[in-house]
Amino acid sequence: MRPWTHKVDDGLEARKTAYETMYTLLDTCLHKLDLRLFLERVVLGLADDSDETKVICHMMLFRLSQVAPAAVSQRLDEATPQLEKTMKVATVTKDIVKQDLERAAELQRSALRAVAALSKIGAAQV
Repeated sequence: MRPWTHKVDDGLEARKTAYETMYTLLDTCLHKLDLRLFLERVVLGLADDSDETKVICHMMLFRLSQVAPAAVSQRLDEATPQLEKTMKVATVTKDIVKQDLERAAELQRSALRAVAALSKIGAAQV
């Protein structure tokens, strides 16, 4: 067996809490938010190293596509490369374990839900 490396992310819990709070703000005080800045943070979250943070951002994109489609459509060009990267993430090697495959599949399903919601915005504007 080879030695294992374990990467520790000390800021993960704080980032997850911040993004969960942002998601809650969508339901409680959307009218008070600066959607331009809000979407900027969501797009940055799509590039996060943590799969959990990406899933929260996918959920926010899904929700924003329903409540603020015009604002989301202006940022689609920025979100698309990150969503595409998420869909290409799963690489199968001989060392991969079932748990990693399931985690990658769940991340891809989350991204697909966001893409499906975003595609409805594009279809409505055509």
